[in-house]
Amino acid sequence: MSDYILTIWLEIHLKLKSENKLFCQCKNQQDFENIKPNTNICPVCTGQPGALPTLSQEALYKGLILGKALHCTINKESRFDRKSYFYPDLPMGYQITQLYNPTNTNWIVYFYVDNYRQEKTVHILDAHLESDTAKMIHENKKALLDFNRAGTPLIEVVTWPDFSSSDEVIEFLKELQRIARFNNISDADMEKWQMRVDVNISIKKTTEQKLWTRVEIKNINSFWSIKRAIENEFIRQKELYESNQTFSQQTRRRDDQNNCSHLMRSKEEALDYRYFPDPDLPLLILSDELLENINNTKLEIPYNFIKTAIEEYWFNKEFINALISEKETLDYFLSIENIDPKIKAKRICWPISARTKENYKTIQELPFSKENFIEFLTNSQQEKLPENQFKIIMEEMLLTGKSYNEITKEKWFDSPWLSENELEDIIKSVLTENPTIVEQYKWWKTTTLWFFVGQVMKKTWWKTNPKTAGELIQKLLS
Repeated sequence: MSDYILTIWLEIHLKLKSENKLFCQCKNQQDFENIKPNTNICPVCTGQPGALPTLSQEALYKGLILGKALHCTINKESRFDRKSYFYPDLPMGYQITQLYNPTNTNWIVYFYVDNYRQEKTVHILDAHLESDTAKMIHENKKALLDFNRAGTPLIEVVTWPDFSSSDEVIEFLKELQRIARFNNISDADMEKWQMRVDVNISIKKTTEQKLWTRVEIKNINSFWSIKRAIENEFIRQKELYESNQTFSQQTRRRDDQNNCSHLMRSKEEALDYRYFPDPDLPLLILSDELLENINNTKLEIPYNFIKTAIEEYWFNKEFINALISEKETLDYFLSIENIDPKIKAKRICWPISARTKENYKTIQELPFSKENFIEFLTNSQQEKLPENQFKIIMEEMLLTGKSYNEITKEKWFDSPWLSENELEDIIKSVLTENPTIVEQYKWWKTTTLWFFVGQVMKKTWWKTNPKTAGELIQKLLS
């Protein structure tokens, strides 16, 4: 790969989370598998003659919010265009989109790669609003059409060719997905096609200036498939050029099961679509009030938290991944004040995060209140008990929902700590009860030390520090 440079740019379609479709009042329901076909339809979204589109204010607002989240220029004036092509799932014979004057342009997105060790910047050409097509279903040698999806609002994010590896692409898409979810713009569920990606790939030799022919791979809906598609296409193009074969600019369909792609068609240019301004939709002029509202909207940008977590908290990748996995988890972490961030993260990421995933629950469904958790964290920060006792208390809180104080009293953890003489007497009794294992230790089987530590912890009701116990056991055995 060192002899070649890989260049990638993306077209990402995000399904906006609005009440209605983009240009009509039909419901914008996204769980198509659970909706009777052709239920949420009207003359507008089915392309009936004479039906006129009306722009959804909520969908527009969501698109503008995404623009702000990604540092774009929000244009006060923009307009919609018709993209004409014939396909059975396009009832009007054209798609309403934005080519010449998009609402959002010139974005810059910041994100991390290489397990948060390196920052990366990607420039965005534009992010334009457009309507989705209907859905074609092929079964029993028939093509069926479901118009529930027709006219649902999309925002298409088009990047510059700033990516040079599949890993960079995946990390960027994860950041974009988090932004969409954390700010209620889109659920961005790739399995439900709420976020789908077209990958454009070109390569060239390191000694050359000009990129070779571009190939677009359409509609990929999983991170793993995107990664495999990029790596497979790089190898395919490299082999073609090394064997002196040429090919035209083209669109291909990904066959992930067989790890290959198939030619769909030659790649169209803008002229092929006969773009022209939509005569039924006037120039879109954003009011000063709306622009001010967008400007004052507070957004949750995962990159900003990750940067703080790395530079100020010194968090490892496990802590960061656990905290940004769900918006509710990050909000819960940020809402707890006056506690050391590392202490909060340690308890939230493990065992709370593991337990919620295991039981398919969110952090909002914990069996204990946030006040009880803050009480636990406060005592942990003040080191009022040994660490092993805090672990037991947290496990008990997760199992029963009882408070820190209740469990501390039940387990007798609030009783006075053992003196060194009391601890020594207990250790001596453990050694006396296990003469065979004492001999094993003396014959250099030092791993038996942890057996003795465990026995001492049980006899002291976990009231002592295992490290202190281990050091005293070694002293008595020497």
